[in-house]
Amino acid sequence: MKDGLTGGVSETQKVDTLTVTDDLTVTDTVTFNGVVTHNSTLAVGVDATGYDVEFFGDTTGKSWLWDESADKMIVTGTSTLDGQVTLASASGIVSSVSNGIVPQIVSAGQQALSDAGAVDVTSYYTAWSTTGAAAGTLADGAMTGQLKKVQLIVDGGEGTLTPSNLNGGTTITFADVGDFALLMWDGSGWDVLELNNAADGATAPVLA
Repeated sequence: MKDGLTGGVSETQKVDTLTVTDDLTVTDTVTFNGVVTHNSTLAVGVDATGYDVEFFGDTTGKSWLWDESADKMIVTGTSTLDGQVTLASASGIVSSVSNGIVPQIVSAGQQALSDAGAVDVTSYYTAWSTTGAAAGTLADGAMTGQLKKVQLIVDGGEGTLTPSNLNGGTTITFADVGDFALLMWDGSGWDVLELNNAADGATAPVLA
């Protein structure tokens, strides 16, 4: 049994311990039957040229795969997360099932909006009061799956909300106290999940 590799050879060699202190280029398959300890950064490929990396579980058909051609991680089996998951701005959790989006609520105090103005995207709930006909605006959502509820609480005139991007229409008009709209940002536009009235359950805002 050799205790190291000799240079410039092509035959198969077995070693008890291999210590690499410089670059090592392997042009064929390497099989490790023992523990491998790596004490520095491990890079697989280079930017824009990657390779698949796959880890297998103890159960048939269970694995974790980084698929370089698809640019995504594929987990076959159950995933358990023991810590907090932080999503980057505008990111969300989307199911492979059509229209399946995990909803997200911004943790912030409600907005009180009087008459014309911008309905914010930094809170979940906006209570809208009008003293006459009022125009409101709504910017794009901050993250996929973001929920936004807007409700008319004082009716001094119709409130017309015009989001920057609204699926299925361009405006939502609130005409009666209790009128509310529940919206979800799908990554490119606001989906209308519910139009209803919290006071009478009969009237509702109008999508147009």
